[in-house]
Amino acid sequence: MLRRKNYWLLFAIILLSLTSLSPSMELNTGDGPHEVKKPQNQNTDSSAGEKGTVDSLRISVSLNPEEFQELERISATYSLSSGVKVELINVSSEDAERTLKQDLTLGNSPDIVMTDGRSILDLATRGFLLPVDVYQSIPGSAPLTGLIPLMQWNGYDWGVPLDIDPYVMVYSPQRLKELGFNGVPRNLEEWNTLLQNVHKEQGTSLLALDTRNPYGLAAVLESMGGSLLKANPEWLDWIQLGRSSFYLTSRYNQEVWDRLQGGRIAVAVLPLSEWQKHGNSSLAAEALLQAGQGAGLESIYSRSFALPAQSRNPEAAVEWLAYITSLSSQQAWLDNTGRLPALDELYRMNQPAFTQLPFDTGLLLSEEAAPVSESQGSWSRVTEAVLLLLTGKLDTAAYMNQVRQASE
Repeated sequence: MLRRKNYWLLFAIILLSLTSLSPSMELNTGDGPHEVKKPQNQNTDSSAGEKGTVDSLRISVSLNPEEFQELERISATYSLSSGVKVELINVSSEDAERTLKQDLTLGNSPDIVMTDGRSILDLATRGFLLPVDVYQSIPGSAPLTGLIPLMQWNGYDWGVPLDIDPYVMVYSPQRLKELGFNGVPRNLEEWNTLLQNVHKEQGTSLLALDTRNPYGLAAVLESMGGSLLKANPEWLDWIQLGRSSFYLTSRYNQEVWDRLQGGRIAVAVLPLSEWQKHGNSSLAAEALLQAGQGAGLESIYSRSFALPAQSRNPEAAVEWLAYITSLSSQQAWLDNTGRLPALDELYRMNQPAFTQLPFDTGLLLSEEAAPVSESQGSWSRVTEAVLLLLTGKLDTAAYMNQVRQASE
């Protein structure tokens, strides 16, 4: 009997000990919403350490030498103040897409990658990215409102824009006047008239377009009052009709500028950054941006940063992003690279640097973002559809079908 009492006493002591060591647990029995949990880092590498002890970041970008040098300078200033070492990896533009795919699918990804802003949603919906606002509510300062829908999905922000590069129409005023125009056409009827006038002359191309991306064609459609995602069949039929008079390239081509100077190209659709670098007083540039058309400003290329799903240090990465996209850093980026920043506040400050642009920067400013639904879908599918349309491998119906599928 005594031995049995000792057993019960021992059992009670053990039970009491286990109870005191167990963590407390509360069950949420209310009807209110549950707290959204932070996405867990897929990489469990212990070298990352605890939050606040991160000592290095790896960041992959695709910039020209001058831009890369400026980003290194800004990033070095951040490293001095934070103690975080930053390794910047510069990838050539020709290898950028392939390298990005490797970074996002292989195990040893950087902490931050750079990509076309319109690719962010596609990458996010496929599970390749982490939401940036989970780790910091507002990374950096507020971007241009028109860029916000390109970064948002499922209630989160998935990218942080660095800069923008609108596509502009470059031409020789003298040559265009010889073809019957004082400026670039602004509707389908005028484009058709210019095409007919070009057909009357030997050795003259109507349009120079880069087939690597859709932004050049987007600029043409915007001049007609349309967009890539909501293209009127009549506009697409005109593109097929005029395609034989297009001068198509697949990379930067100095010959485009020579042909413009020689009057052998009526209009070339080029990035603003190329116009600023290679344009001269004998040429002119116009950007026929159409704000408030529902689909946003499709002829604006933007470069954005994103967090790969395997980023080792997302908290530290977002702190770097906040610094790079702050007002002072974006001002330095504008001053030292000439690339237009993605920061809303800089344009509202009426900067002198914007007075020489071939468009009104007021078109970039908006109090309300475009509908998110217009920006969703696979931008890579749209890019492919434009390439196939320009090279005669898709007709009007097939193009519209592929773009519709990409937007679903």
